[in-house]
Amino acid sequence: MKLKSSVFWFCSLLFISLSLQSLGKASLKDKSEPEKVKYLSLNYPHQAIQFYKRNAARLLTQSNEETVSIYSSVLVAASNLHDIALVTEVVQLLSDRRLSALRESYGFTITNAIGISYGMNEQYYDAIATYKCTLKHANNQLDKMIAKINLAIAYRMNDQPAQGFQILQSIEQAILTGRRKAGLLVVSGNLSIALGQIDSAITDYTEARRYYLKGDNYRNAARVSVNLLSAILLDRRTAMYDEYRAALNTHEEAYLTENELMFLKWLDLMYTSIKNNVISDEAVKYTLSNATYLVKGGYADSVNKLLKSLNSEHLMVVAEKPLTDRAVLREGLAEPWCHNV
Repeated sequence: MKLKSSVFWFCSLLFISLSLQSLGKASLKDKSEPEKVKYLSLNYPHQAIQFYKRNAARLLTQSNEETVSIYSSVLVAASNLHDIALVTEVVQLLSDRRLSALRESYGFTITNAIGISYGMNEQYYDAIATYKCTLKHANNQLDKMIAKINLAIAYRMNDQPAQGFQILQSIEQAILTGRRKAGLLVVSGNLSIALGQIDSAITDYTEARRYYLKGDNYRNAARVSVNLLSAILLDRRTAMYDEYRAALNTHEEAYLTENELMFLKWLDLMYTSIKNNVISDEAVKYTLSNATYLVKGGYADSVNKLLKSLNSEHLMVVAEKPLTDRAVLREGLAEPWCHNV
């Protein structure tokens, strides 16, 4: 199974953080406790968990909506940090009898968080089953969109991109604007890469980048630019690569994660190889040294396709850690919310 949890996390965050996009850490003092914890869970998960541990005893005495919201955010933070024990603990708390009156009204939020937990732990089959339940709990068109997109992402991670693409096509895109539209385009581009539809991927990534820049979301614009550059290379459009690579200057690169910077360096090495139609010794050495990290970063589809175009796919033979060697979340965590749906 491919280690794509970082991409699963990034794509999922495109949709679970919509209500907090303009919230900065400096403004947290004016926000409610659940809003603060939600922000921390998405941006500083260690701090969200520290908050939970400091307040665990107090939360046990509460049975209101704020408590469910905080637990749900802590669940997302625990998933991000692969804290399996805490994920299980928080799900148990959410299913406690004292919160049963809120179980149905928070079914969407909770099952969505559990689906993310499975996805982050690379248990994509369980994530798919959970997101199908999440879709049943959707209260409006936006909820349905989030559930469908997360389901499409899970299918892609489970090496079923065709199913993911089909689900994506069923989304009512007329309700999407700005960053939401951009997020959908990123997921669509990723699925197009997996399906070998490179022209479509280039179009999707280019449009996503335009939406992000229009909304002054420079971080995500820089991040999707990396995806765009990989698609451009796959189509061997070296002049277009020069154009978009120049736009991703040193300032823009500061927005990128360590995995993205590593992938960008690899793309630059492959750019020379593509121009010469033969893989360079430097590209071979870098690929062999960093293959595991490129896969963990979620770039296996692009890397394998680029290497195959130069008859060098043998370089990506990576000994991946079997799922059975890692802590596994028990299946059916969402059963309290899904047994009737």
